[in-house]
Amino acid sequence: MSSAGSPSLDDGLQQEPGKAPSMVRRLTWRDGVTFSLNMVIGLFLTLGYTIGAIGGWTAIAIWVVACLLAWLQNNLFAEMAAMFPDRAGGISVYAYEGWKRHFAPLGAIAAFGYWMGWSLSLSVEGVVLGKMITQAFFPDVDFAIQLPIGHELGLPYLIAIGAILAAWALNYFGIKVAAGVAKVTGTLLVGGLLVLVIGPFLVGGAGFDTTRLTFSGTSSPFGWKEIVVWFFITAWTTYGTEVCASFAAEYRNPVRDTAKALRISGAFILGLYFVVPYVTVGVLGEGVIAENPVNYIGIAFDRILGEYSWIGQLPIMAAFVIAMMTATADGGRSLYGISRSGGTIRQLGVLNRYGVPGRALTTDMLINIAVLILLGEPIAILLASNLGYLAAVTLAVGAFVLLRRDQPDLPRPIRLGAPWTVIAVVLFVVNVFAIAVGTLNPSLTGYGGATETLVGIGILMIACVLWYYRQRVQDKSRIEWRVRD
Repeated sequence: MSSAGSPSLDDGLQQEPGKAPSMVRRLTWRDGVTFSLNMVIGLFLTLGYTIGAIGGWTAIAIWVVACLLAWLQNNLFAEMAAMFPDRAGGISVYAYEGWKRHFAPLGAIAAFGYWMGWSLSLSVEGVVLGKMITQAFFPDVDFAIQLPIGHELGLPYLIAIGAILAAWALNYFGIKVAAGVAKVTGTLLVGGLLVLVIGPFLVGGAGFDTTRLTFSGTSSPFGWKEIVVWFFITAWTTYGTEVCASFAAEYRNPVRDTAKALRISGAFILGLYFVVPYVTVGVLGEGVIAENPVNYIGIAFDRILGEYSWIGQLPIMAAFVIAMMTATADGGRSLYGISRSGGTIRQLGVLNRYGVPGRALTTDMLINIAVLILLGEPIAILLASNLGYLAAVTLAVGAFVLLRRDQPDLPRPIRLGAPWTVIAVVLFVVNVFAIAVGTLNPSLTGYGGATETLVGIGILMIACVLWYYRQRVQDKSRIEWRVRD
């Protein structure tokens, strides 16, 4: 589907004489679901820390509730994606379109917040992947480069930097390349997950026992604030199936494929977020996972496969490749989309000759390497990035209501019933509450504090500066705090 006057959308680089190339429509809903498998990696990133703090059953309850909220939100995003089928950038663009008539800088904040959530996850995933590879194949290597600033760069961090560069390269030379690799690694991931969740029931030595799951964990007593803060931290891992909407301008049928990918991926992740932690904690116990928040995956495969545990870990490592490619692709498209909408500097709104936002992807890659060198601790990075990500999701949910009110006559190939407006308001309130509690109480996790919150706020303020620069310097226009079409 293309808007009037837009170039032909056949299978190839779309370009008219004198105009910049447009996104290439080569993907199907299956590609979108494959990219959403990235969310399983989010579970692996946070499961160890969460289980140790609040217990297996409490953590599972948080993930299941969050996944249900994510599925509801995905339905809202499907309607908005159908409204803007030729727009790259996903929910950050929907947020900008909804809020620009009321306070335009919120659109820039949503865009950079969304980029921050996806982009900084790339460095987190790189670190965890590096640690997994080191544990599985190079356990005796004790090598580190001492930096004058930041921390030591051991083998896991060097592997992480290499993985970030690989994720950039796979995206830079065309989305179909990334999609092809994602299909292969996605198939491997499904195989690894089957071994992880079925293996303990086939191998007696694995010792699965449901009594190992509790509501208390191994830490000191906790209350409702701790539960909300952990919800805040894990929201990226559960809400992230909205990534399917970021490729709306690259689906062969943007309306059908976007909606189908959003709904199927949301339901699929909901199932995984119950089964995987249930079986993993039942096999290892909360204490073992809490003491090994990153390496517990290898321990689980040791219980199931013994000396061949590396065979089970390979698919999980492959899944990290999906995660890093998805984070790179989504972060780059977010910057590209908001630049094309006028919300940030022009330089980021340029496609390369392969039809992808090369400058935005490169910017994303360089920032992640810098973050990895300077911060390093996975949960600390997530605390800094989640503020921006949840702000973007919340503003996008609010945009659903605003677009219904401000542009009721805008074509909606997918139109949800009237009750969905009420659902959107409830979701907006829930997310605002989680943001408030999470940003005011990061120390309750034991892994962060005011520094991470200030970093998150600082990045969002940079978004406002770049938005102002675009308006006043590059476009040489009067600042419009409320943009009217």
